[in-house]
Amino acid sequence: MLRRYETIFITHPELSEEDHTELEKKLRSTITAMEGDAIKLEDWGSRKLGYEIGRNSRGRYFLLDYLAGSDLVREIERNLRLNDQVLKFQTVKVTDRVSPETDKTLKMEAPGEKGVKGIERPSTLDEKMNPEVEQPESEEGERK
Repeated sequence: MLRRYETIFITHPELSEEDHTELEKKLRSTITAMEGDAIKLEDWGSRKLGYEIGRNSRGRYFLLDYLAGSDLVREIERNLRLNDQVLKFQTVKVTDRVSPETDKTLKMEAPGEKGVKGIERPSTLDEKMNPEVEQPESEEGERK
């Protein structure tokens, strides 16, 4: 039974493109060798870290979305742990029991996605509970 997982990992910021390609090939070959299914691997680019990791204040973020069993997840995490260029990683189970139809749909949708879509949220609790309630005006006469 396959489940859908997402692994986010952070690599050293000055890692060459060759090393990134090698890491990607290693992960994809591990997934296919253990009968998993890679959906997508996104490069989120270099970003500032929330705190220093091994004297690094920046890191390059990646998202790996795949279908796998629990043994494959352990193997991917073991490979990431052994790679000195990977600073941090975290795996999250997204869904249980993915059907073959869902698998095909996920693969077809994945290449078209360009990034993470933002979620629009109301700015205050009042707007969320009752969107028709007018917000108080500030001293300058503008609404908050």
